[in-house]
Amino acid sequence: MKKSISLIFILTLLLSLAACGSGGGKGESDTAAPEEGGAGIENIKTMKDVFAYDSVSNGSMDNVYAYVFEADGITYRAIAEMPDDVTEAYYALDVSDEKYDEKAKEMLGSLEVTKLENLTEMIPPQEELDKLVGKTGQDLLDDGWTFWSWDLESMEFGMYKGPFAYTVIFEGTLKNTDDFDEAEAGALTVNAISYDGIGDATVIE
Repeated sequence: MKKSISLIFILTLLLSLAACGSGGGKGESDTAAPEEGGAGIENIKTMKDVFAYDSVSNGSMDNVYAYVFEADGITYRAIAEMPDDVTEAYYALDVSDEKYDEKAKEMLGSLEVTKLENLTEMIPPQEELDKLVGKTGQDLLDDGWTFWSWDLESMEFGMYKGPFAYTVIFEGTLKNTDDFDEAEAGALTVNAISYDGIGDATVIE
């Protein structure tokens, strides 16, 4: 009888050990995979790391290159400075080449990311935008705002400021012409303004 009990005990112990072993294996398989798109935002060091994410927009100004992308619902802008030789080679690329993007990424991949900005958290709250109501069009222009679209019937204008786009409604009227001169909007008064998404975020101020 004692022999049978001992055998049962041994079998129970072996089954317990096996269960522990299989639990350990499951734990390893349940380990979260690396974030899709690359090494993860916190580990970005070069433009190659950034290129693992799909581009929202990208471009350059002089020797500064900017790449805008999204990760986990947040929009980021990575900025890198191009040495003179890279700048010259980059601008010499043929944009009509079907391998243009591939060649550009290969050329820029080793550049260090000098700044990684969370554009989403930089979006101004509506309370801040409301403070612009009553300002003139010239006030906005003097502060670096630019026009990119307009509807002279509704007096609704699309404007850029920094990396963002806005919808601005002005009070007053302008002569309806295809050749809109933004200087004509200088005397108009801002009636309402609202955030309208990411604008030309490749323009670095």
